[in-house]
Amino acid sequence: MSEKYVVFDFETTGFSAQKNEIIQIGAVKYDENNQEQARFNQLVKNQRSYVSTEITQLTGIKPADLLNQPTIEEILPEFLDFIKGHLLVAHNAPFDISFLYQAIIDCAITDVEAFRVYDTLAESKKLLTMSSYALENFKDLLEMNDLRSHDALNDCLITAKLYQYLQKIEEVELSVESEVTDELGQLDLFGDISDEITDSLRRKLNLPITKALVYYQQNLERKWERFEVLGISIEREYSVGSSLNIRLHNSEKVKIHSDFLKEMQKANFVTIMEEEK
Repeated sequence: MSEKYVVFDFETTGFSAQKNEIIQIGAVKYDENNQEQARFNQLVKNQRSYVSTEITQLTGIKPADLLNQPTIEEILPEFLDFIKGHLLVAHNAPFDISFLYQAIIDCAITDVEAFRVYDTLAESKKLLTMSSYALENFKDLLEMNDLRSHDALNDCLITAKLYQYLQKIEEVELSVESEVTDELGQLDLFGDISDEITDSLRRKLNLPITKALVYYQQNLERKWERFEVLGISIEREYSVGSSLNIRLHNSEKVKIHSDFLKEMQKANFVTIMEEEK
């Protein structure tokens, strides 16, 4: 089923969301009919890492270009408002999502909606046969060779075209999947779906099997608080993880992406977050 979506891409100073940072945000918003609605294109001032010569050669972004740009703290709320309520589309989405989550943590932003994500890289590997699935290798197929790669906005335009191309291929599969979903939905007539944390659910979400699951959030003093997770239900599944509803020991319910909940189970999760401030 068609829905509103935002294609987004980050240029960064490196590959680690904890050690590196976002230096360009590109995003293009589309309606249910694939009609472009708005664009978001912003350079971001680096604060904790350098823009190397290799990054400049790859992206065209020079250190001097960032000196008078807004910081991530200044621009992130605007970007979150831009993408709110939309499916997020990206090529190699886990990379960009990891930087987005890290930026949200660094900026101490709370009450962020659970992201719904479609990864054109993962879906391309399922549906297409290519010698390489790097985004720039799709430009010939999509007749977009005039756009320079590794520019956040240009990469968004290429990814959008690829997403639309994949959607056409998936139409029949989505139709069958919709019928199955409708049948499963009849279970709601017999009561609420259980949020029991079974071993099979843990394996499906790549969560630890033998220990209690935990959730961390920062309080008003920006101190990390630890909560035990007592229930998990899958709200929706995507090519990259799932949107989850989790129930905490105090009966509070929280929405979170499965990949981020998985990161929280690491013994050094809080330590890493504190060290990278």
